[in-house]
Amino acid sequence: MMDKNEERICEAIIRLLETRVGKARSGSTRPEKDHSGPPVEVRVTIGERRYAIEHTLVEPFENFIQIGNRFSKFVGEILDALKGTMPGPGIYQLSFPMDPTAEHKGAALAALRQPIIDWVHKAAEEMFHECPKAESRDRQPYGYNGKREIEIGGLHLILVRSMHWARSTKYDGFFDIARRADDNLEPARQARIKTALTKKLPKLLICGGEGDVTVLVLENSDIALTHPGLIAEALENLIAQGVAMPDQVFIADTTLPRPWDFYQPITDGALTIMEHIEIEPPQEIGY
Repeated sequence: MMDKNEERICEAIIRLLETRVGKARSGSTRPEKDHSGPPVEVRVTIGERRYAIEHTLVEPFENFIQIGNRFSKFVGEILDALKGTMPGPGIYQLSFPMDPTAEHKGAALAALRQPIIDWVHKAAEEMFHECPKAESRDRQPYGYNGKREIEIGGLHLILVRSMHWARSTKYDGFFDIARRADDNLEPARQARIKTALTKKLPKLLICGGEGDVTVLVLENSDIALTHPGLIAEALENLIAQGVAMPDQVFIADTTLPRPWDFYQPITDGALTIMEHIEIEPPQEIGY
């Protein structure tokens, strides 16, 4: 599940701009709510310039959040059924394709749960008998890593079991579920960012025509499939295709609660060497 932090991110950007300009804000509007102009998140005056700021959440691909919600609903019962049942020692992870709910819906999808649970129990027992106890550093310097694969209902499932002489026994039998990025996600990521820009740029361009400095903040809160470098590369490819950029583009990485990591790949509408800025998430909104 990905969080949206529009107001706090915009506040963080305003504070950063205040620091850079060396002057405090002198007024702001929220056109999206007060209908005072093109519906950007906020327009604020800092020093002699007005800034138009827009925020959007970056997904690795289209409908990522909806797919994640469906995945969580599907695997919740599987996780509940298997937690605490894996034979120790070792930790286990069951991985699914990125969108296991794409081909099955409703009752057909629910019918896959029990066969998956039964197979995991069987595969876990097989791997346990391969290595029923953790060996010493001398016997197994790299530990044990077991793997089983199967297709159930067209879903390619992978169960791994790992244990290591240096790992604490309190994790023995730990089980979790993950999704795999089996395919190259970069074309889908680029298409998703292009869609976001298509929605956000017209509003910013109108503000830019009225003299505003236009600012777009791309928020990433997905720790598994996205990082700022990949977003910057997607922007670079879009620029090569002739897509116009706002005056300033920031990437706000909110994968951790605090601090947030901000990067600026676009300055004055052109690519620049990304600066890394740590910002404490604002607790109060000043606009």
